[in-house]
Amino acid sequence: MTSVLSVLVVAVIIGVLLWLVLVDRGRRGGRLSAEATRLQLQYRPYASLSERLRNAHFMLLDCGQFRHFRHLIEGQLADGRYLNLFDYSLITAHGVSTQTLLLLPCQLPDQTRFCISRQAWLDEDGFSETLQHPLQPLRKEQRPPRLHQWQLLSAKPAQLWSLLQPELCDWLLAHPHLHIEWSDGILLLCRPEHLLEPEQLEAAIDHARHLIRLLQRQAGLPAGHD
Repeated sequence: MTSVLSVLVVAVIIGVLLWLVLVDRGRRGGRLSAEATRLQLQYRPYASLSERLRNAHFMLLDCGQFRHFRHLIEGQLADGRYLNLFDYSLITAHGVSTQTLLLLPCQLPDQTRFCISRQAWLDEDGFSETLQHPLQPLRKEQRPPRLHQWQLLSAKPAQLWSLLQPELCDWLLAHPHLHIEWSDGILLLCRPEHLLEPEQLEAAIDHARHLIRLLQRQAGLPAGHD
């Protein structure tokens, strides 16, 4: 009985995802493709996670377990950074969540994987295996007072603690809706359960660039370091 119920639940979830794809077909893709052309980037309606992204073990991607996604926009920006932006779905304790992920290179020497978000929204679903690469929460004394209730996780908490200077805290408090991860020289940002509209892409990229400059400055890197 339990196995039959599990199959039914999975079938319903797959059905919902297929329905979302069919409803979205052509409408969102066409608008994103036009915006990608305007930004001199490339658009693909379907794509799969690269080996580097899989090996980076971002919590969001590991929890999601899906290896394919929709609406990839990629290419080199004017500042030389290579952009990856796509819509990614995962199953949370509350159901299917779809959001636009933005990924940019961000060198932070001596840093290890970390994850920052205000809300604990990212949970393993009932059909997932336990995460093979979990992160540890910062202890109370490692948390800036203004972020004491935030979700601050790192493979080495003391390293993330060193980045959480007042200027970075100010930025995080001004963008409390974002989920932020860093791993293997890549910065990942998204707003849970939110799809970026084409006209929002350029502003989102600018916000990500600002955060990268801020993180690198907190890490002691000189201005202009990629």
